Amino acid sequence: MRPTTLNACCCLLTVFCLLPSDTFAQPTSLGPFALRDQFPVKLLFLSLRPESGALLPSGARQWGFGFAYANTYAVTRPIGNPKVAGDYYQAAPLDEYRLFVDAEVLRLTLDLDWRIAHRLQVGATLPLISQSGGFLDSTVEGFHSLFNLTNGGREETPQNAYGVFVARNAQFWINREKAAAFQPGDVVLRVKSPILEGGHNRPAIAGFAAVKLPSGRFESLTGSGGIDLQVALMATRPIGQRFAVHYNIAYTHLGKPSRHIGFTTRAITSQMLAFEYLATSKLSVLLQTLGNTSLFPDSPLGPLDRTAYEIHGGIKYPISPTTLFEVSITENLSQYQNTPDIGLHIGMSWKK
Repeated sequence: MRPTTLNACCCLLTVFCLLPSDTFAQPTSLGPFALRDQFPVKLLFLSLRPESGALLPSGARQWGFGFAYANTYAVTRPIGNPKVAGDYYQAAPLDEYRLFVDAEVLRLTLDLDWRIAHRLQVGATLPLISQSGGFLDSTVEGFHSLFNLTNGGREETPQNAYGVFVARNAQFWINREKAAAFQPGDVVLRVKSPILEGGHNRPAIAGFAAVKLPSGRFESLTGSGGIDLQVALMATRPIGQRFAVHYNIAYTHLGKPSRHIGFTTRAITSQMLAFEYLATSKLSVLLQTLGNTSLFPDSPLGPLDRTAYEIHGGIKYPISPTTLFEVSITENLSQYQNTPDIGLHIGMSWKK
């Protein structure tokens, strides 16, 4: 982790803990959106799944279902024929990573979390992933045109086409021109333990660890083929009766993917900051930002080695005391060819 990042994280955690106690009261916070980075290449690897600093009540179990659909068009230019590895290096050193990604990805998740002891909560996620050329290209291009935004070269590619290509040293690391149907992705197992239990005058802070197991397939872009490990801190602070702030920071070590000789990756540092407004006793409005450093190594040319930022906006609505509905829209904040352009997230959870 870079020193500037570490300093910023320490400052944020200090603010969480030292703000005057009489400013705070305990609201019924519903937590951030449990939505990870949806960029097709990064879906191969473990990434931060945001959570609040609080745990479930002792002995409680929570089942969840997530729907995430994202449209991505990302190209490192100049480029000739994206199906020819050598055509990515018209103006780039051979050891640079270059890519072409034109895809829409549907990721369904089945989640289970269970607080099995006072100081221990365990959980698991099984993803199901489908990729295609999709149907949103014309909508995204129309939106860009309406606000006089660049299409990033979209108009040079047939609408609703599919292709995911990543090259280095004029050789393909990923070479997919045919989309895969629904397939299971890599299973994630996680544990969470309280560091500071929230109360009238205190934030809730929890330690977190996760492991990604190679149950997906690198060839179908549903898994890396390696074992990834993650540690994280998760914090939640209520502000008055109507507001709450959520902050996560995670460090993810990436295991060697199925194809790794000549194709190096690096660890990822992720941060999430969310502002929650409790509009009514049954409606929570959220604005959430997510930043992930790149899995690609540092490079003189870039831009694939730069940090990716995205923003999520939406609502959470408790249908009943045990059932929670949430919906959000994702928009990219960085133009570095490493984030989805737009996405939709819908989730349901049931607590017992």
